[in-house]
Amino acid sequence: MPLSEIKSSFHTLIDEFKNEKILEQIFDFMTLIKEKETDADWWDLLTDKQKAELDLALKESEDERNWISHEQVTRESKEWLKK
Repeated sequence: MPLSEIKSSFHTLIDEFKNEKILEQIFDFMTLIKEKETDADWWDLLTDKQKAELDLALKESEDERNWISHEQVTRESKEWLKK
């Protein structure tokens, strides 16, 4: 995907967010990446705690007992975003 299309899609996605807390977190993360902009992998910008949380999430996602339907995710997301 061309850079211009990625940027356009990213702007559109950000415009659709209504949750201020999520937008602040995205902004903080993007600011951190911009400050350390290099060819380094984004993984290297994460703290050890963030890496451990992502590793745990990946392991949990491999267990089918943890899977939930798209309908349930949509329903729970709508409820969560109302808060």
